[in-house]
Amino acid sequence: MSYEAEQQKLQRLLEECLSDESDENDNNYDDNEEEGDEDNVEEREESTDTEQEFEDVETQLDSHREDRLIFTGKDGTTIWRKHPLRKMDPLKIFNLFFDDGVLDLIIENTNKYLASASDNYGRKTYILPTNKIEIQVLLGILLLSGVKKFNHLNDEDLFKTNGTVPEILRLVMSCQRFRILLRYLRFDDMATRAERQSADKLAPCKILFESIVENCKKNYSMSHYVTVDEKLEGFRGRCTFRQYIPIKPNKYGIKIYALSDAKMYYTANLEVYVGTQPEGPFSVSNSVLALVDRLCQPIRGTGRNLTTDNFFTSLELAELLLSQKITTVGTIRKNKRALPPEFVNGKNRPVATSMSAYRDNYTLVAYIPKKGKKCFSHFHYA
Repeated sequence: MSYEAEQQKLQRLLEECLSDESDENDNNYDDNEEEGDEDNVEEREESTDTEQEFEDVETQLDSHREDRLIFTGKDGTTIWRKHPLRKMDPLKIFNLFFDDGVLDLIIENTNKYLASASDNYGRKTYILPTNKIEIQVLLGILLLSGVKKFNHLNDEDLFKTNGTVPEILRLVMSCQRFRILLRYLRFDDMATRAERQSADKLAPCKILFESIVENCKKNYSMSHYVTVDEKLEGFRGRCTFRQYIPIKPNKYGIKIYALSDAKMYYTANLEVYVGTQPEGPFSVSNSVLALVDRLCQPIRGTGRNLTTDNFFTSLELAELLLSQKITTVGTIRKNKRALPPEFVNGKNRPVATSMSAYRDNYTLVAYIPKKGKKCFSHFHYA
């Protein structure tokens, strides 16, 4: 249907609606036209006891609700809220991490790739350049699919009309456009990728990853207690540094080390494990000491406490972090050479007993639960 025909159809529908409304008004009878009838309204100034009782209860409830939310100063006019006002809605908070710089990076490189592939499509509408709103919609679809556990569905099932998926998905984007964007979504310049990848395995997403991590660092102040650990993000695609860890829920994926808030579970720093980098500016040591030192860069000199598991804990790491005003507590493996033999073998000691040893600023505790477990700390040194 052409644009002119569509406008004519809308005009006819509007005229029909106006005509129906006019007919209804003609059929309304005016009470004043009836002769001999008077409009009598009975006025009552008092309410019944029941009505008055309900009004009193509602007034008390409203007053009680208000009293629970505010405090009044002794002057009778200064109002204090019991809870702080929310300064930002969830979308504004999300935009702190996926800011304009991140979105512009995605848009620029995706459009370059779309333009290079335009000759492969007969209908150019399928391959039109993207923009900020469309990329935000795409991210919203992916996030909502994850929240609703639809991330295992293929694209056709994700846009079905049988009520099995939220209707909002197909209202904001077509399935065809969704496929195109996922197919051509890029975070770097394809023309220079090969050169950059020869020096950095993470080159295809390096700038994007570092931008988001930097936003994580600057938009939250971590609590006193933090922790480092590894996580395996499930991934079975092509990747030179994909890991296989059979004890993880996702056996195949990309290993990422994280510095997180131990109380609020907020992640402030991340580092992707890419194995051994080629010789060059991106070649770094993968030793535990160097890794934790890089992860703890945002909290150096802040006096925070770091909790680690036995993969990370060592006397050398504790000494390094203490020099940066970071205390440490964590389990420690019994094969560490700094441990006394008495703390290694706990077979002859009763269950639920402990023994301690002290050295400078450090405390070593060996506790016997059902199996021996050693703990190391200079946070608890007295």
